[in-house]
Parts: sequence; C-alpha cells; structure tokens
Amino acid sequence: NSMTTWIDIDKLLNVFGLSRDDVLAAGSATADTEAASKVAQAIHAFSARLPTYVALREVKKRLGDCHEDIFPTAQFEKLWSDMTSLDNVDCQFFVVPRCRGSQLKDVAQMDGWLRDGSAAYLETLCAFEDQQC
Repeated sequence: NSMTTWIDIDKLLNVFGLSRDDVLAAGSATADTEAASKVAQAIHAFSARLPTYVALREVKKRLGDCHEDIFPTAQFEKLWSDMTSLDNVDCQFFVVPRCRGSQLKDVAQMDGWLRDGSAAYLETLCAFEDQQC
C-alpha cells in the first residue's frame, strides 16, 4: 500500500478512547499489565468498528519459461488507513499521480514487469549507461 497518512495524534488517540499517557504507560519498561491491557482492548474495540473488505481476485504465479498459474483467492482485510466509514473520524484526501513501478523480485517476473509498464516507468526516473556485453 502506497498510502501516506497525516494524522493528529491526540485526535486519533481520542477516537480509540486513549491518551498519550495511556500509550506511554503501556510502552514503558515498568509497564503494568493493566495499562497494556487497556491499550490492547481499545485497539480491539476500534478494530471491530472498521469494515472488513473482501476482495475476490485471480492471483497469477509466474513460474518462468512463459508458464504461469492462476489461482482464485478471497482476501479479507481491514484497511487501517481508511477510516472514512467512521462518523467521529474526520478524513480528507489529496489526489496524486499513481505512477509507480512494481517490484521485480524474481527473474521469472521479468516478462510481466516489462508488459505492465513498470520497466518503462523506471526508465523515466533513472539514467542508464549504455553497456556492451
């Protein structure tokens, strides 16, 4: 996820029902279990208020040599960076360009990496020297 989030710490803690002192007490070297339990319970209660998204997708696994398998998947997730569904959280967004290259983690991904535009996008950001092999 490439989302960058600016938050007001005190307002966010207030939504969780916590204060800075609560968090500091739970994170201190001499923290008692009551302070840590209070923070954990607040996080779990808040999490229950966040919607759970289900994404149905086909995931491709590239195995190299022009072979790829496609697996149907169901992905369940809570998007902690999206609190727009909560009444007491003020959320605003900026529209920004979404150009970016996907990560190339294996040589078998090279074909897809070239086809999806990632290589072309990175070429606009980098200066490559011509090297003869």
